[in-house]
Amino acid sequence: MSAVDWRNRWGWPWLTNIKDQGGCGSCYSFSGTGLVEAMTRIEHCVWSLRSEGDVGDAISFLFGAHSKCGGGSPEHVLQWIQANGIADPGCWSSPNSPKLAMPTPDRLGRTVRLDKYHSIGGPNIHNDMKTWIELNGPVAVCFACYPEFDDACKNDSIYIYSNPDNKPSDGHCVLIVGYDDAKAAWLVRNSWGTGWGTHGYGWFGYGQGEHGLEHHAALGVIGVWTNADPWSKRRLHNGNFYESGDGTKHRNFEVWAAGPGGVIRHYTQNGSTLAWSLTETLPEVSLPPAFHAKGYDCGGAPTVLASTYFRNYEIVYPTTGAQLRHMHYDQVGKQWSSQKPFGPTNSDGVPGFIQIDVGAPGNFEVVVRCSTGTLENWWRDNVGNGGVWAKRSSFGNGILLSGATVVQRWAAGGNPGVNVPAGLDLVCVTDHHTMQRWWRNDPNTMHWAPCETFGAHVHSPPVMIRSQFGATNETIPGDYELCVAVSGLIEHWWTPGNPEPTLQSLNGTTAKWAQIAKFGTNVAGRHVKQVLGLMQSSYGFHLELVAELDNGKLQHFSRDGSGWHAKTVF
Repeated sequence: MSAVDWRNRWGWPWLTNIKDQGGCGSCYSFSGTGLVEAMTRIEHCVWSLRSEGDVGDAISFLFGAHSKCGGGSPEHVLQWIQANGIADPGCWSSPNSPKLAMPTPDRLGRTVRLDKYHSIGGPNIHNDMKTWIELNGPVAVCFACYPEFDDACKNDSIYIYSNPDNKPSDGHCVLIVGYDDAKAAWLVRNSWGTGWGTHGYGWFGYGQGEHGLEHHAALGVIGVWTNADPWSKRRLHNGNFYESGDGTKHRNFEVWAAGPGGVIRHYTQNGSTLAWSLTETLPEVSLPPAFHAKGYDCGGAPTVLASTYFRNYEIVYPTTGAQLRHMHYDQVGKQWSSQKPFGPTNSDGVPGFIQIDVGAPGNFEVVVRCSTGTLENWWRDNVGNGGVWAKRSSFGNGILLSGATVVQRWAAGGNPGVNVPAGLDLVCVTDHHTMQRWWRNDPNTMHWAPCETFGAHVHSPPVMIRSQFGATNETIPGDYELCVAVSGLIEHWWTPGNPEPTLQSLNGTTAKWAQIAKFGTNVAGRHVKQVLGLMQSSYGFHLELVAELDNGKLQHFSRDGSGWHAKTVF
């Protein structure tokens, strides 16, 4: 191709907002970190902001006796990430100073992992760099930077070395995020804020010998070498469906479903072959009242997430004894364990279950319907209470069904930090067979309040996620996507951004939900009974769904640019 621009390609944004290293000599960290950040987005279709401080605070101990502001190599950054992963800014802050930061305790579950990287050099480096950028993504480079570069690239002008005053150079590292043969220039992303160049980007002329970007080897990463962390993906899935970092392409699909006799079966779709298989049946648990006997007690659809506890799988499901049970898979010890039942003694619904940004590791939150037609909110303090679940509140009345619809709202300005109040949203089904959103006002009272109703003739629980649609950068919330089975078909609804959290009666504003699709199974004589899981995957921003058919089988559905498609029955 004669031109590539990764700021916006195929109609999608791929690069996070421009950053500013300030007076800290940490361009090498911004260059290497930016490369991993971009390739994680390109491969896994998720904004995954990373912390330059995470790697910068450790780099001097491994590669030389200098502070993180004393300069370095993006190759050393990639080597360190390959060995240790790289965390998000909420886990490890990035002060632009020699001062060291400290990570949150759950760092190992909040890191993007990297299998390897590639060095691009040799006599054909110019064409090889262009080919790599076209087929894969940006590359990290360093060059001899002269004072004249401070004011270069204004208004899309092209930088050509001149240095008329013969001033000395300093090393500088950037990210090449495109090129244009008509301009005969590389498109570079700098780390000097939006005031440099043209909104933080600039054009750098081809060639220029020892003063050019082709003089030193460039560094590239293929997308499948990145393994996105569960914290970045925590809003992209709900219910029994999750895209894990397992498999050679780090994109296996995982499904947990209730089976006969109270068992939970774990199915996996191989990210390379796309074949579904039964992975395991979860182990027996200790049963009440004495907890001496072992057995199975799953009484309904489980809700699953991967937590910041070492990427552990966490499951909450309704028991046959009308409570909830929490199980988790220890990714270090490679085994499942379970807690005693918790929650209301009259639970009667699908639990909503998420990990939020309060505390580190973040607290767990569950909302489930009780047989009295109310909702109960339970939580687990993951910092200081030893894994004990506690009731937070009861709310609502006339609730017919609860579902896997609890999603954390977006903090003001997209603030990625820990303990930034945002609130929760959920959608339930009322006894009028309509859906209704509720929101929890975490920035103020933490009370739940009812909002708009939508839909009709709903007799099954919905599933809701926050997608990447509408999220034009990492600080902007994506749309809510909701799917629910109605009369044997699946309805797909959405509403944009952070839905308006106030009651219509207060100021006349409310979220506007729109139904954009209705579809069903391709199995003759069968109908959809219930949507069990929904997520947005790394396959080109596709929506993926698992539903239960009226014969007890599970079916995978997928939505691409041409609409929803019925896929494998398993």
